[in-house]
Amino acid sequence: MTVATPRAEGARSPVESPRSTAALTCVLALGLSGCVVLSAADRPWHEEADPEALLSALADAADRADNYTLELGFGPGSPDGPDGSGTRLSYEVSDSPAAVRATLTRADGSELVVVYPEDGEALLHDTGDLLGAPTEWVRGDDLLPAPAPAEVFDLASLSALVDLFAGMEGAEAGPAESVGRTEALPLTGVLPAAADGAAAERDAVVPLLGEDASGALDVYVWVDRSGFPVRMESSGEEASLWLEFSDRDRTSFHVPNGDEVSEPVAS
Repeated sequence: MTVATPRAEGARSPVESPRSTAALTCVLALGLSGCVVLSAADRPWHEEADPEALLSALADAADRADNYTLELGFGPGSPDGPDGSGTRLSYEVSDSPAAVRATLTRADGSELVVVYPEDGEALLHDTGDLLGAPTEWVRGDDLLPAPAPAEVFDLASLSALVDLFAGMEGAEAGPAESVGRTEALPLTGVLPAAADGAAAERDAVVPLLGEDASGALDVYVWVDRSGFPVRMESSGEEASLWLEFSDRDRTSFHVPNGDEVSEPVAS
């Protein structure tokens, strides 16, 4: 016969200990829905992100970028629901070779494609053989119709535009979202009305909104874990604009050269 050994008064059975009970509960829960305890280092980066710190680093992050594709749209309507009368522009920025390929898509669906080498004149793609040149690409800044892509949006003003967005007030972070293939934290805020004499700070956005941009503007920025603004949006009373980056450090294209390019045919 087996005789049970009595426990000392006040002793606790191992299965009754709080630690053992918690461990058992966790083990049982794993089989049902998972029981995971994350340290701070294991938490998603956006849970620890400081919106103000992200905004303060936006312009520097954009300044350092030298290889990316930038798409932007602007015109009447909202960024999520354009009414078909807006303009769309794509900039492919390459660092090797140093060049920019711009594609301007107008509201009527027509396209203008221009390659801007770092040194030299613009190269215009003769869409539809309208110039009568012997090659698809024709050299000449004077051939560009108005407005040329560089006139619609000057990449040299990109840093100023990013800096403008970074000045939003009341920034609030939303749930993380995917922008293309990048996880980003959306920040929402307001640019207050420009103070007297400071309206010139918004010169980069005025041509895109097509209206007085000195008033308060709703602005939105999606920031990735490196602090880069992968998407930006702004809306005024009558128009809106959006910009989205992709293929950072992966943008590449062929720059026409040699017998691929001809001089304009004299009229």
